[in-house]
Amino acid sequence: MIKDQDTAYHTPDNAQHDWAETHYFYCYVPEEKLMAWVYFVARAGVGAMVVDVQFIQDMSTNPLDTLYTDIQQHLPLPKKLEEFNLPNGLTYKAKNIRDYRLDYQGVDDTEIHVDVFGLMEPYDIHDPAMDPMAKDDKDASVNSSGYGAAYANHFDMTCKVKGQIKVRGKSYDVDCVATMDHSWGPRPERGMSPMSWINAHFGEDYALQAIWSYEPREVPEKQFKFAHGYALVNGQVKGCKEGSLVVTRNKFDRFGVAFSLKMVDIDGNTHEAFGSPLSQSHWAPYSCTYVPMVFIRWQSGDRIGYGNSQENNPLDRETGSRLRA
Repeated sequence: MIKDQDTAYHTPDNAQHDWAETHYFYCYVPEEKLMAWVYFVARAGVGAMVVDVQFIQDMSTNPLDTLYTDIQQHLPLPKKLEEFNLPNGLTYKAKNIRDYRLDYQGVDDTEIHVDVFGLMEPYDIHDPAMDPMAKDDKDASVNSSGYGAAYANHFDMTCKVKGQIKVRGKSYDVDCVATMDHSWGPRPERGMSPMSWINAHFGEDYALQAIWSYEPREVPEKQFKFAHGYALVNGQVKGCKEGSLVVTRNKFDRFGVAFSLKMVDIDGNTHEAFGSPLSQSHWAPYSCTYVPMVFIRWQSGDRIGYGNSQENNPLDRETGSRLRA
């Protein structure tokens, strides 16, 4: 179970250089095909924080086409994780485990000023009371998620994001439903496993979130194995027990051009959605990874929604494929 005190550091006494606490927040303006995100990684073992602030609006696989990028990898580690100010212009406050405030004063007339309100309790992927797929994998290198200790402590949470953003002088009001997450544990930059994190939001009353193990070299129908996820339906969180994800790709790269998502919740209800990209870009949350970052327009029945797909391709594992072939 995730509690309010989990907004603070979880640093062990013998924290190694690869110990990490990560947060991801995003928001969007669908009519402008605009998505913005803030990702930060606290490395207590080396006394530094990575902060990544980006905006995308184009259908591109070239990071040079990103609308705005500010990634700083050696910011000072804040004394408190639940509230801090950083030299890059980011101010952050966790009011409690469900509610947050982010303010960012960047460069080139770019700003973020948003409140994040949790629409549910944090979804603890290791709590059997919430997640029917939960297993104790804190010390395993191969486990129910496939991610080892990096995801030994992790939650996802559907949230309301409201406020204003400005990118390169143009301002937008933000009023959307999105998903944030938080993880803590060892996060080595060698030996990561491929994975997918994807969500679809159709309103405050209905949203889907899922994590998948990912095998890039398989045929599309076999690339993804359901690991964890839930459906938020009229305020009720329904943990899911199975699912399928099929991504049709551009043959020249690993970016998806069509997404087919199906999940079955603990009550046996099937949730299905079909999506296509509105904007996309290559993302490198760590220098050792290649991540197609996609802002998706979803349809489920007669409802239209929006969400985010991330597929982690670890470079140490995925490079050298021609030699293996």
